[in-house]
Amino acid sequence: MRKKKDVLRWTPVAILLVLALIAPLFGDNPTAVVVPLLLAVIFASVNVTMQKKERARSTG
Repeated sequence: MRKKKDVLRWTPVAILLVLALIAPLFGDNPTAVVVPLLLAVIFASVNVTMQKKERARSTG
């Protein structure tokens, strides 16, 4: 169950990174690259924070 939860947690980050990487192929709009990258960073930081809280809760 933990593995599935981790996959579901990190899937949006991976999708946003892929979108940011392929965005230049469809034009030269910097917003199309910056927005997905920014969202991926935000989601990743939230994921790391949630994982730290879950570990702290489970250990003590």
